[in-house]
Amino acid sequence: MNVKKTFSRYAIFASVMAFGFACSHSEKLVDNEFLIEGRLSDVEDGTIILLLRTNDNKMNGSNIMVTDTVKNGHFTFKGEVVSNPDWLSILAISEGFPPMPQDVWVAPKTKVKIEGKGKILPLWEVKSSVPYQKEANIYKDKCRDIIAEYARTHAERSYLLAKRNAAASEEETLVYRKSLDSNSVMLTSLTEKLYLAYADVMAQMNISTIWLDKMLLIARSLNNYDNLRKKANELYAKMSEEDKNTSMGQLITVSLFPPTVVGVGDSFADADLLDINGETKQISDYLGKYLLLDFWSRGCGPCIMALPEMKEISETYSENLTIISISLDTEDWWKEAMASHEMPWVNIRDSKGWGGLAASYGVNGIPNYVIISPEGKVADKWAGYAKGYLKMKVDENIK
Repeated sequence: MNVKKTFSRYAIFASVMAFGFACSHSEKLVDNEFLIEGRLSDVEDGTIILLLRTNDNKMNGSNIMVTDTVKNGHFTFKGEVVSNPDWLSILAISEGFPPMPQDVWVAPKTKVKIEGKGKILPLWEVKSSVPYQKEANIYKDKCRDIIAEYARTHAERSYLLAKRNAAASEEETLVYRKSLDSNSVMLTSLTEKLYLAYADVMAQMNISTIWLDKMLLIARSLNNYDNLRKKANELYAKMSEEDKNTSMGQLITVSLFPPTVVGVGDSFADADLLDINGETKQISDYLGKYLLLDFWSRGCGPCIMALPEMKEISETYSENLTIISISLDTEDWWKEAMASHEMPWVNIRDSKGWGGLAASYGVNGIPNYVIISPEGKVADKWAGYAKGYLKMKVDENIK
C-alpha cells in the first residue's frame, strides 16, 4: 500500500456505505460536529467527491467516511470529529482529475469552505480556522506552480493508462505505451522538483505533524532521487528525539537508515510486540511449530478478505502451524478491528507500526506474509492476497 492512496472505481463503489449531506452554511453545529462546504467552477455536475479519514500516518490507508455528488457546483459534508484536530482528505472521482487528495483539517464546531476552479484538486482553496490547515496552506501556496504541473502530468498518466487498456490493436497499444514511458520520465523529474520545493519550505518551518508528513514523503524517495539525500539529512538533524519516536518519526528513521532485511533462508527477525492485554510478546515465544506471520491493518481490504481462508488454515494445520497476525495500526484501530472480525489465533501489535518488525522483513505493502520454520529460519515470504494462494503457499512450505 502506498503513503498517498489511489482509489480505483471498483474499490470505491465496493466499499462505500455512506451518503451525502445537504446542509446550510448557517446551520448551527453542536458537540463534535464539523461542516465542509465546497463551491466549484469548471467542474462537471455528477463528479463524485469522497471524504476520507486518515489512518494514523496514511501508511495503512484511509477510511471512506462519506461521498457527495457535485450539483450546481456545490458539495457538502457534515460529520463528527474523532480527534482534535481531525485529519481528513477529499478526493474526486471523475475523468481528468489527478489521483491526488486535498488534506482538510477539522475541529469541533468547525465550518470549512473549499473553493475550487478546475480539476487540479490539490490547489483548491481550503479556508478554516484550524491552525494545521493554515500551515498546510503555506506549503501549497509556496509550491503552487510545481504542484499544478505535477497534478496535470498525473492526470495525463491516468488518461493514457485508460487509452492503452482500451486500445483496439497492438499498434495502438504500443503508441500509448511509448507515451506512458515519456510520462513516467516526466513524473520522476517533477517528483524530485516537488520534494525539493517542500524541503526548502520545511527548512523555514517548525516541526509539526504536517512537517513530518512531508519529511516521510522525502525519506521514502531517496533511492530514486540522489539530490534529496543531502536535504533529507539536514532536515532530519532538526528532529528531536521526541519527534523521532512518533509513529511518523520512526518511519522516517527506518526509511533513512533501513535495517538489514531478512530473506528466505535467514534466521528470523524478532521484536517486542504487545498483546491485547498490553503484555510484551516476541515471535520466539511461539517457536516449536511453523509460524505464519500476517502483517495487516484494519484499513486494508485484502487483509480482511484473507481472514476466512486464514481461519480454515488455522483449523487444518492446528497441530503444526501457529498463525500470528501482527497489526500495524494504532491501538484503538487494532482493538476495533479485532472486535469486528473473527480471528481465533495469535493477535499482537507492533507499536512501531511500519517502522518496526515490518521493516526488518522488508514489508512495503500489506497483507504481507512470512513463514518461519520450527528451527527459526525464514522459509518463505510474499505480499498480497488472492483466494486460494495463501493455502497453496502454506501447503508448499509445511512438511
